[in-house]
Amino acid sequence: MNTLQVTEFCNRVFEKYDKNKSGFIEIDELTTLLNNLAKEINSQLPTQKEIDYILGYLDTNNDKKISRSEFQKLGQLMVKILASV
Repeated sequence: MNTLQVTEFCNRVFEKYDKNKSGFIEIDELTTLLNNLAKEINSQLPTQKEIDYILGYLDTNNDKKISRSEFQKLGQLMVKILASV
């Protein structure tokens, strides 16, 4: 995937999981996203500690929600992981 494809993918996922259309992925939306991802890849559901860690990793301004630009980090990380599998 090139940079444009990653950005487009992230934007589609962001739109899908920003259920309240606030422009942010809040903790409940992130939990749903991560649970759905785990189910899709036949993995264990993430623990609350793991969800909190991911939120902390992505939330660079510490406002307890993920902006669209912060969300791009998740997409880049996912692409790296998938490329190594």
